[in-house]
Amino acid sequence: MLKDTFTPKLPTGMLGFVFNTRRPIFKDVNVRTGLSLAFDFEWANRNLFENAYTRTQSFWQNSDLSSLGRPADDRELALLGPMKADVEPDVLNGTYRVPVTDASGADRKVLRKAVDLLKKGGYTIRNGKMLDARGRQLAFEVMTQSQDQEKLAIAYQRTLRLIGVEMAIRTVDDAQYQARSGNFDYDMIVKSFPSSLSPGIEQVGRWGSSSRDRQGSFNFAGAASPDLDKMIETMMTVRGAEDFTAAVRAYDRLLISGHYLVPLYHVADQWVAQRSYIGYPEKLPLYGYQLNTWWDKRAQ
Repeated sequence: MLKDTFTPKLPTGMLGFVFNTRRPIFKDVNVRTGLSLAFDFEWANRNLFENAYTRTQSFWQNSDLSSLGRPADDRELALLGPMKADVEPDVLNGTYRVPVTDASGADRKVLRKAVDLLKKGGYTIRNGKMLDARGRQLAFEVMTQSQDQEKLAIAYQRTLRLIGVEMAIRTVDDAQYQARSGNFDYDMIVKSFPSSLSPGIEQVGRWGSSSRDRQGSFNFAGAASPDLDKMIETMMTVRGAEDFTAAVRAYDRLLISGHYLVPLYHVADQWVAQRSYIGYPEKLPLYGYQLNTWWDKRAQ
């Protein structure tokens, strides 16, 4: 038996703790960014998942549509126009990466960055609590629906307490989860946003302003940005593969810079065990391994 690893070039999508920006505490992007930094993925990956996962940093990671590691070219900059001012500089030039912690669950260097960003959002630590100008502690609740989600939330909760942020965890049954998700009755929720190589009209229901207050929509973050609306429209109306790729990458940069969620993880590779006499093509399609193209090398 042989063990092989295949790397597809399909978009990873995005799984994360989603901020409900309809809540006043999550209005400020600095607050959302600071809270995002406080999640220690490296600790969770090592202690909960035996390092099986890869951190997700782009909505179309692993594919040519992703902006990760790619500076915006002239075509993208032209599509963005004045909107590029709303894209973080490191996201625009392709150097953006989610900070990597020391996997201790209390990396002081990363937590210091988180505290500095929360300070920009109007919060300071006093007597061990992260308080606003009126003395109210930064506190919110995350709604989960499974033990796996709850374990992640507990890890996140422990790190947030180190910087004076109080996060409650409420695990509910499926019926309540669906009802509250559809009514946007939560502070934070764990959700997945699958991505394809042909994103289009479904993005309106996820990130468009028209879906923000429409109950039952997939706009769990409550996004209502003219920039996102314009780029979604551009993405759906451009003609030609190069323009389409540039539009999706620009859209990806806007979503990343908005910090609408705490990005979690994905499985980057496909793991396959097969008999040594099984052969497969050297060049793989975008989808990774395809069993209907494999053969028995013993056959004459």
